[in-house]
Amino acid sequence: MTTTPNSGEIGTLIVVILKARNLPNKRHLGKQAPYCTILFNEEMRRTKVIKRGGQHPEWDEEIRFTLFEDDTPLEDGGGNHMRLSCFADDPREPDLIGETQVDLTEVLTTGETDEWFTLTHRDRYCGEVYLELTFWSNVRPPAFGMQMSTLIYLSP
Repeated sequence: MTTTPNSGEIGTLIVVILKARNLPNKRHLGKQAPYCTILFNEEMRRTKVIKRGGQHPEWDEEIRFTLFEDDTPLEDGGGNHMRLSCFADDPREPDLIGETQVDLTEVLTTGETDEWFTLTHRDRYCGEVYLELTFWSNVRPPAFGMQMSTLIYLSP
């Protein structure tokens, strides 16, 4: 995105990827080394690899995204959604464990949410990932006693 720093910045989305459960094991011998990627507004981020994390890894990793006024909804990984994918690390080629589309409407309106999100691959259940989502708005809250018409005008 080609914007100058702080131009049209409306807030920060904080995603804490805590842990996963019931992941299928993609390794024939030993435990898999899982990691997650997040795609939001064409920006890809990833967690660290948990060596021998197996089917119940714990990342407890925070990832931040800056939101801008001109962010437009995209079909995949943009707007009010983000795509989270979980992989088993492999030196040759990582194996996709599962993925989910996370609806951000609740966190963008209430400021925070946390829940288990179901991972699927080829329409099959592939475990769950627990996320804590927080949105810090840069927009100042309205002053007490402000008229409702002004309040609606200031809302993002």
